[in-house]
Amino acid sequence: MQVTYGYYADEYGGRTIPEQDFRKAERQAEAYIRHLTYVKGDIFAVENDAVKDAVCAAAEVYYKYNAQQQSETPLVKSENNDGYSVTYVTEQTDGKTAEEIVKKKVYDAVYPYLLPTGWLSRKVGMRCDHKYGCDCL
Repeated sequence: MQVTYGYYADEYGGRTIPEQDFRKAERQAEAYIRHLTYVKGDIFAVENDAVKDAVCAAAEVYYKYNAQQQSETPLVKSENNDGYSVTYVTEQTDGKTAEEIVKKKVYDAVYPYLLPTGWLSRKVGMRCDHKYGCDCL
């Protein structure tokens, strides 16, 4: 399964990523989602709109990060527009690198899409005590 720019623009409703930059961000998003879900198998083996939406959400985060890296502007940690206050990520104060912050943002972006699918579960198996009519025998 591959998420196309057409799906991103039409189905997901994305407007952040220009078409010429979509493939790079989409590949980064797929790689991260594979990393999160590898324990359960190949998440991209079957077409699933929730998975495609997760790729689109993650791709937007990666696109913003890539654009920020190219422009060499600091990554925004928080923003308040009441009195216009912006806090930037700094490795020394936060104890985290910009890459760690991006991973957290990507995880937060894909979580609502992947959680209901069961792909984020880390359960390998469950212990059965045969009380509830299980099929393990």
